[in-house]
Amino acid sequence: MRRRSFMAGLLLGLAPFASAPALAQGDYPSEPIHIVVVWPAGGGHDLVGRLLGQELSAGMGVPVVVDNVTGAAGSTGLRHLENAAPDGYTIGIMGMHAVTQSFMNVNAPKLEDFTPLAYIADEPGGLQVAASTGIETVEAYVEAVRSDPFATVNGNDAPGGNSFVFANVIREALGVEMMQVPYQGHAATVTALATGEIQSSTLPVPPVLEHVRAGTVRMLAVAAPERHPLLPDVPTFAEAGHDIAVNDFIIVAAPDGLPEAVRARLEEGLLAAIGSEGFGERASANGLVLRPGGADMAAEELGRQVETIYPLLDSQGLVAEQLRRD
Repeated sequence: MRRRSFMAGLLLGLAPFASAPALAQGDYPSEPIHIVVVWPAGGGHDLVGRLLGQELSAGMGVPVVVDNVTGAAGSTGLRHLENAAPDGYTIGIMGMHAVTQSFMNVNAPKLEDFTPLAYIADEPGGLQVAASTGIETVEAYVEAVRSDPFATVNGNDAPGGNSFVFANVIREALGVEMMQVPYQGHAATVTALATGEIQSSTLPVPPVLEHVRAGTVRMLAVAAPERHPLLPDVPTFAEAGHDIAVNDFIIVAAPDGLPEAVRARLEEGLLAAIGSEGFGERASANGLVLRPGGADMAAEELGRQVETIYPLLDSQGLVAEQLRRD
């Protein structure tokens, strides 16, 4: 009896160790997945993260948690993502900020430190004016700026932000000297435009959409191949006679080094979530131009963005000396 009790206790004590390899080799995922959003709660990327989290949780069968890790123009959150274990349990939302910071900030993570998983949406730039200016077309805007640049001041992000990039691509293509005032975030720019503090802006559609609908702001053109689905009466720049197409983007990425089986499972799960009816309806209602795609498409878009953004940053003297390309 005493020997049987001893052996039973020994086997019981060894049971957790015996089962450890089986648990370690269990099917992915078996624990919560975290989505890193590098901007504060309430913004566009945060909205995408939360919508994505709901659908991804339903499809993958585990909780999905959104972590807002903010600071340093998005670099703090990207560093958090880069330093996470490449096991598929930490992924993140990435946009143009990742490209600009990778050239402007020597301490920012580099694009090669991440594995693209899926492409979600385009966020095309646009040109807006306060309705009080009386400007109704791109040509009228060009004429007004050339007549008196100081009377048509443009609000946009600090250097490196998407509306800063939009402003300088549009300025160069239109051949105008655009007087630019930087604001801390899109909300501040929208407020300045709506109150008449500035006369124009180069924001993406979502943050200014309600003011356009209310008639206090006029969208002159969108910098996309096609008209924006929520503003079908607004022409593209191409329709207005100017070859301008520039957009921010939203992709999902993970730390570099994911096991291939985990990467493939994540890509599959993300594409199913992005393609779901619930995600599509709510994302589109909030002004996102959905263009779902897998890892290859996300990687291609990152490459295209680099070729657009690097020359612009370089021309503005914003590329850090250590990060200059040959």
